Amino acid sequence: MGGGLWDYDIETDNLYCNDRWYEIMGLSPETEPITSIADLSRRIHPDDVAEATAVDLDHLSDLLARDERYHVEFRIVRPDGELRWLRSVACIVRDSADHLRAVGCITDITEFRAQDVESDAWTGGEIGQAPKILPSSDLLSDRERECLLWVSMGKTAWETASILGLSQRTVEYHLKNAIHKLGAANKVHACALAIRQGLL
Repeated sequence: MGGGLWDYDIETDNLYCNDRWYEIMGLSPETEPITSIADLSRRIHPDDVAEATAVDLDHLSDLLARDERYHVEFRIVRPDGELRWLRSVACIVRDSADHLRAVGCITDITEFRAQDVESDAWTGGEIGQAPKILPSSDLLSDRERECLLWVSMGKTAWETASILGLSQRTVEYHLKNAIHKLGAANKVHACALAIRQGLL
């Protein structure tokens, strides 16, 4: 089933999430769009809101300078009352408009946190499987999109190569092509642009 991708412009408080993100959250983008941290906060367990939505600009700038990722685990409450554990992994990037943004992926880790879940409504899932690749697009090749998708989920080129059974050099080649085609500054920026354009 794969993870749900999100792109958050920190300076404008504009949150964009793909269809898989909404599916994990148990929401519909048509009936309950989540476009800001305030919208998202209403779906996070009250005990986890502060940690899951904290925006510390000094810390984020430090992560950006070191090209490091951050992650957080938190609970959500779906509209039907079901409690789920999520893990969110993100990279910080400064885009061409010089906006500081976070680009990341959520995965449902309820199965791994089952002993902490207060609800017995969980019915199973396909955690740990390869991410879902959307239909082909004219802009990026399937392999370029596949490599970008793994990067958006926090994988390095080396890890992506191991997962896909390719050489690291081949993965870097596909990522370089995707960066060029999207007009991005780097692979994280390419992920952000691909998410925005519905390519991932």
